[in-house]
Amino acid sequence: MMCDALMYFRLAVCVILLLQCTVRYSVAMSRPKPPHTVRYTVRLNRAQGERVAALKAQLHAKSDNEVFDYLVTVGTNQRDDLEQLVYSLFGNLADSLAHRFRSLETVSQLHLALTDTFIKYALTALPAVPSELMAGARARATKIYEQVNITAAREFQRRRESGAYSAAELGLEEE
Repeated sequence: MMCDALMYFRLAVCVILLLQCTVRYSVAMSRPKPPHTVRYTVRLNRAQGERVAALKAQLHAKSDNEVFDYLVTVGTNQRDDLEQLVYSLFGNLADSLAHRFRSLETVSQLHLALTDTFIKYALTALPAVPSELMAGARARATKIYEQVNITAAREFQRRRESGAYSAAELGLEEE
């Protein structure tokens, strides 16, 4: 019987000690967090706290967590929309540049074809100049060449001022 009383006393002391430890340390011991939640501690100044309170009232939110969820959702959606807009603008710019380069290549090929045709005509249709007339022919050709260049420059300037070289006139703008 003495043994039972001693055992009972030891058990009672253990239970009391366990209860005292539980009461004393249970406040400091955190409960296990659910695996689907993450905890954040946010420090705000007074103005930020007032803005959060005003937003909470506007949203009719029940808690600051709902306000935080709203801000995170709206912020990420706006960032995603802005990212899509930037990608779209870069895509449009790349398409526009590709179109303009194709148009420029077409104009260059046309110019090359016209120059090639003119050179072939000049080489095949013009008679050979006799050697005794070569000096005079060169002087006359130089004078004609200068006049052609001056006329071409004037015509180019006239067309530029009239708007004939605008992107729309050259067919470079999409309609």
